[in-house]
Amino acid sequence: MAASPVSAGPPAVLEPWRPHGWLLALTLAGVLGILAGLGIALLAPRGEFADERYHLWRWQAQTLVPTLARLAGVGPEPAEAASDEAVRRYFALTSRLRAESARPDPDLALIAALENERAACENDVERFVSRALTEVIASAGLQRPLPLFSRVEITWPPVAFELTSPPRLLVRSPRDRIERSGDTLLQPGLTLADIERIEARADTPDTVSIVVSLGGLAAYPAIVRDDRTYAAVLETAAHEWVHHYLAFFPLGQQWGRGGDAEVLNETVASIAGRELARLVMLRYPIDLPPGEDGSAPPADRNPDVDFTAEMRSLRLAVDDLLAQGRITEAERLMEEKRQELARNGIAIRKINQAYFAFYGTYADSPQSSNPIGPLFETLWARTGDVGEFLRLARGITSREQLEQLVAAFEAAP
Repeated sequence: MAASPVSAGPPAVLEPWRPHGWLLALTLAGVLGILAGLGIALLAPRGEFADERYHLWRWQAQTLVPTLARLAGVGPEPAEAASDEAVRRYFALTSRLRAESARPDPDLALIAALENERAACENDVERFVSRALTEVIASAGLQRPLPLFSRVEITWPPVAFELTSPPRLLVRSPRDRIERSGDTLLQPGLTLADIERIEARADTPDTVSIVVSLGGLAAYPAIVRDDRTYAAVLETAAHEWVHHYLAFFPLGQQWGRGGDAEVLNETVASIAGRELARLVMLRYPIDLPPGEDGSAPPADRNPDVDFTAEMRSLRLAVDDLLAQGRITEAERLMEEKRQELARNGIAIRKINQAYFAFYGTYADSPQSSNPIGPLFETLWARTGDVGEFLRLARGITSREQLEQLVAAFEAAP
């Protein structure tokens, strides 16, 4: 039987492709970054810890196309009810994974099955969190007008992150003071034996090191650790977006220039990230019962031990001993405190100068003795609005400038 002819209809109209300018810019930046990373990998000497290093250009190569597709709106956007269900399922599975992994003899087959089940709703969770963060960022007045189209405002950079296992970080510090003196990104899948071997190679008579786990990394898309609670994922995603945002302003452009640059940036991102996450939870309340919110099994720790107070006291004591040149006593005190905390159910693998150098970068943390933390907390208390806080903080390039700004606020009636 002859095929029936298709009835003629109106001629097709070919619409020209008009991609968003920001999408082209991100594509170009991503491609250039991948090419630069490939060139470095091929031509540069392998260097120290070459086999264990983590290369960000490979991350960009793997995630560039999916990220651009998501930002361009390719793929279904889950309905609100479906998003809520995806969040509940994802973090309930995370809690089960953490519980199984914490057992003395974990069932590897069960872990693999749980990971596969969780992966099925990962994209929905990422889309939901990205959309929710974008909405609270817009509500805070942090969107920016498009060039030549001042009436059109967008969130820049667009919120983009992936739930995955972040790299680890090798941190070095001089023994005679607490100071980050060189960091190296390492592969995420290192065993304890690998970590101890790397630290032994990095240590010298004048330098100590520690390999730490990262909660996130402000690559683009950001890397956000996938085995944490819903609240922690929200806060980390927001924290890393603040780094993306600050990169277009004087504060973010100070990164890598030494001095207080990293402390200023990390402290602003911590304060603003916490507030953005809180606003998301207020706008989109999702009830996650204890044990189904991504948390690990409750630790058997002494409730009378105040970790914040203990760590702050230890940091100040170590600062004082090192200032007097009493290095051995400072190191003995750190190890004694680590053992004491372990007896009270707070396990920390290693506390040394590099430990405080890393965690002290976040000046609002108990491991820091940097006055930048209280200064930014004062600025936050005076503003109380994340949009105003970031608009003020993004222009700061030094501790002195921060001090002047806070003093002006305190002098105002």
